Amino acid sequence: MSNKIIFVSGQEGMVGSSVCRLLDKKNIKYLKCSRKELDLTNQEQVKKYFKKHYPNVIINCAGRVGGILENSLKKDKFLNDNLLIGFNLINASLEIPSVQFINLGSACIYPKNPHQPIKEEYLLTGKLEETNEGYAIAKIATLKYCQYLKENQNKNFISLQPTNLYGFNDNYDLKSSHVIPALIRKFYDAVLNKKNIVEVWGNSNTSRDFLFADDLADFIVYLIGKKLKYSYLNVGSGREVTITELVKLIKKVTGYKGNVIYQKNMPAGQKRRILDIRKLKKIGWFPKNSLESGLLKYYEWFKYNYDN
Repeated sequence: MSNKIIFVSGQEGMVGSSVCRLLDKKNIKYLKCSRKELDLTNQEQVKKYFKKHYPNVIINCAGRVGGILENSLKKDKFLNDNLLIGFNLINASLEIPSVQFINLGSACIYPKNPHQPIKEEYLLTGKLEETNEGYAIAKIATLKYCQYLKENQNKNFISLQPTNLYGFNDNYDLKSSHVIPALIRKFYDAVLNKKNIVEVWGNSNTSRDFLFADDLADFIVYLIGKKLKYSYLNVGSGREVTITELVKLIKKVTGYKGNVIYQKNMPAGQKRRILDIRKLKKIGWFPKNSLESGLLKYYEWFKYNYDN
C-alpha cells in the first residue's frame, strides 16, 4: 500500500476511529484530519483539501448519527448533513484519477417490513421506517450516486451497509444513543449506584443483528486496493438476537443482578432486522468477534473511558 494516500472521514467517530486504529496497528499511513480542520458539509473546503493532499483511497465513515428518538425529532438535520457529507466527498473525489471510494451506509436504508434476512436487492422495494427516514434517504441517495458512477464511469466505488454497530468512541447520551451504548450506560450506572431496576425502551422480542465496529473496520481495510463487482454490500454478523437475549448478555458482562422493566410505550423501531450476508461470505470474510466477546471488550473500554 506504499502508493496509497488514504483519507478517512469521521476519524473521531466510532467506525472512523476503529479504521484509524487498525491502520496504525498495520503501520499503514493515512491523512490525519479532525472535524475542526475540515468541515465536510462545505464543498469548497473538501475540494481544497483533496487538491492539496490528493488521496486515492477515500473511506467515508463520517455522518450525523443518533438513536431512534433523535432521528425521529431531527429528520431535517439528518437528511441535510448526511447528504452534504456524502455528495461533497464524492464530488471532490471525481477530480482524482483511479480513486477508490468506500462509502459507509446503514441497514436502515431497507424497507420497513421486508422479508428476513434482508437481501441487497430489497432496496427501494417498500416504505422506510418513519423514525429514521431522513437519515435513510440521505444514505440511499449517496449509495445511488456511488452506484451510478461505478456503472457509468467504471469508478471503483462501493457502499457498505452495516448492521447495528457498537464499539469504542460510541455515543452514550441516553437521548440520542443506539441500543447497546444506552443499555451499557444504564446497567453500569445501576451497578455503580446499586439500583434494583433498569428501564429498557421498546419490546423485549424486538430483534437485531449486532456487529462490533472493529470487525467492520477490519473488512474496510481488507477492501483497500480491491475492486468488487458489487455496488453495495451488506456487512453483518449473521446472528439474530432479541432484546431479551441482549439484555441477558449485558447483565452478565456488567454484573448487574437487579430487575428489568420494558417501556413498551417508547419507540422501538423495526420489530425485526437481520441482514442477508451470503454475498459477504462469498468474498471470504467473516467477523472475528462474537457478540459476547465484543461486548466484553466494549465494556472494559467503557469503564476505563466513560468517567474521563
